[in-house]
Amino acid sequence: MIWKMLRILLTLILILFPFWGGALISGYTPYKEGNSVAHYAIIYCTVIIVAALILFYLTFRFKNAFIQPVLPGIILFFIGVIMLGIAGLAAGPDLSVKMLEHPEREHFRYVLLSVGAFLFCFYFINLFIGQALNLKAFSKGLMIVLFAVSMAEMLWEFNHHYHYPEGLKLWIESGHKAEDFNKNYDNHDVGSIGAVGRLAIYSLILWLSVGMYKMRKINLWNPILTAFFCGLGILSSITTFAYFKFGIEMPKEMGFLIVFFIPGIPFLILYWIGIAMLTRKPIQ
Repeated sequence: MIWKMLRILLTLILILFPFWGGALISGYTPYKEGNSVAHYAIIYCTVIIVAALILFYLTFRFKNAFIQPVLPGIILFFIGVIMLGIAGLAAGPDLSVKMLEHPEREHFRYVLLSVGAFLFCFYFINLFIGQALNLKAFSKGLMIVLFAVSMAEMLWEFNHHYHYPEGLKLWIESGHKAEDFNKNYDNHDVGSIGAVGRLAIYSLILWLSVGMYKMRKINLWNPILTAFFCGLGILSSITTFAYFKFGIEMPKEMGFLIVFFIPGIPFLILYWIGIAMLTRKPIQ
């Protein structure tokens, strides 16, 4: 009973790891005057190294305590470490003209998100090579389509926003007003493409979580949690697409759904799947 309670406590601590870990390093955020991206990166990399050493030691030293193979869970854990780095920035993207004073801040943010996308790609490939979900041909093809759409959209979007400062600089140099740039750069087409990508990735993550539960790789709490957040994410994607493509505004009561358009939210849900895998007690 004590071990079960400790496992539950550890799971809760790990679920919140990107948040409390990010809070610990937020004092070094480059958005705070006097701090630099280089200094923040050094602190952040130190956290990554410590977390990696602990994780690798535990999964090697106590191999029988983890569901095997353990690699998929480790990959998803490091997606959570990426989110820790984003949370540690303690600020959203600076879309004002002040961005041009420190464009490296936004470059760093989208480099991190791109690394998260490649980790997701690595996880998905590993999942299929290992035949972890035992899917039939049609289901496998559909899942590959969802993955391809979501991956292509993420990489395009992260590259698009990585170059936001350069685009803003050219816009101002061309004689345009800085305050008009955002609606031109992130226009309705960009929003529509983003909505399609979100719809694909939220649907895929929900499918993965349910599939992993059916294969007894994770406990029931995860597909329940995933279904809740992915359901909101899918609803957000649909309402956002309707707005950008057809001008249909969502009711004010549903305004909170815009949170699920933040590109890091799907990564956070994927991380939770990884935690569910790493904390699942092996079947004796």
